[in-house]
Amino acid sequence: MLKGETSSIEESGDFISSMPDEILHHIFSFIPTILAVQTSILSRRWRHVWCETPCLSFHGVETTARVITQTLKSYRALKITSFRLANAYYVTSGEINSWIKLAMSRSVNKLSVSFLNYRCPDFFFLSAYLEQLSVSLALIVICTKVSWISLRKLTLHSCSFSYGEPIANILSGCPTLETLELIYCRVYLGVLIWIHYLKLTISKELCTLVDVSSVTEASLEISIHKKFLPVADFVQIMVLKMLEQLQNVERLTFGSTLLQILSLAEVRGILFPTFNVQTLIVETMFVRSAIPGITRLLQNSPVLKKLIAKATCSGSIDDYGLDGHYLSLRGLNLDQCWRSEYMQNFPTSVGIGSMVRCENAVSKLLASFLELVLRNSKTLEMMVVQFRTTHPLALEFFSQLLPMPPTLPHNNNVSLVLNPSNYSLTASVSLS
Repeated sequence: MLKGETSSIEESGDFISSMPDEILHHIFSFIPTILAVQTSILSRRWRHVWCETPCLSFHGVETTARVITQTLKSYRALKITSFRLANAYYVTSGEINSWIKLAMSRSVNKLSVSFLNYRCPDFFFLSAYLEQLSVSLALIVICTKVSWISLRKLTLHSCSFSYGEPIANILSGCPTLETLELIYCRVYLGVLIWIHYLKLTISKELCTLVDVSSVTEASLEISIHKKFLPVADFVQIMVLKMLEQLQNVERLTFGSTLLQILSLAEVRGILFPTFNVQTLIVETMFVRSAIPGITRLLQNSPVLKKLIAKATCSGSIDDYGLDGHYLSLRGLNLDQCWRSEYMQNFPTSVGIGSMVRCENAVSKLLASFLELVLRNSKTLEMMVVQFRTTHPLALEFFSQLLPMPPTLPHNNNVSLVLNPSNYSLTASVSLS
């Protein structure tokens, strides 16, 4: 190595070392704490920097109970803003409890805990400083009064609950809660007085909504890829009942599988509620089995102003299972179910695989989707389509799509944004 290169590296190292502790602590917040500790060997300046960082994160294959305990013995900060515990090896409930106690004793604001079958202790439900809490894979048995008076966001992922109404008990102790995310949790949701944002990812387990009148934004998805047939009717009824409770939500997001569930309900002639949604987000593979559901959502949203379509490449039920295993067994004519002129332009979940490898086919698919949307929404002002492509020919074709289509059945001006990868193509489309 040349002398000049060595000097440059040393100067660069000195530059980083000369940064204020606050900046170094901010850098440490993006990496596991174990890596932050290893910086102590760089120089005397770095030896104790990590000890005062307010963000701690313990997760990964190198994280054991012994490592966490030894690290926390050297930790000196009086305030913890963020504390994450996940997937550590050879850990007991007692050790997890002691680590969480330490974080709570230092007024932790953001806490994330993920351990299989970990039972949350009574002290876990008492904190005046928690603002964000995420719990995964745990057993939640509430034997005390919940007091999370500062909590604004709560995420529960794949948790098991005791009998009774655990969510109601939790919410009663969260007077400032704004966001509730429930992922793969079997729950009964009563009156959500303070909640503004609700995210639900459900499976075939029962999930019931009662009063969500305070919710202004909601996101719904369902995970039911295997053994769909035995629960298909039940899931459709459950989803539509949930949608009835969300009619007045201003911003709605629907996942790809949930759109297929809505399509089944549509082709079977089941009535949909009318929505007052202003911003609709659909995550879809642009496959045939999602089109009836999307179409009905558009038609039943008379005040819709903005549509965001996010192209996905996974997360749907195979169309063969929908056709041969569900619709046919119920005596429905498949040609009649999928007879709409719009649906003929969209592939099945099997055909989409070969189509996405052809830029020209993707472009035509996108054009069909744009026309479908514009024909079924009379109040739309903006449409955003997000997808991944950097192919020059595709980008050129997408730019040519902006002035289309020239004639559609109603007068309107729609701002159209095509967002392939890091590109953004924008235009105002006049429909007349």
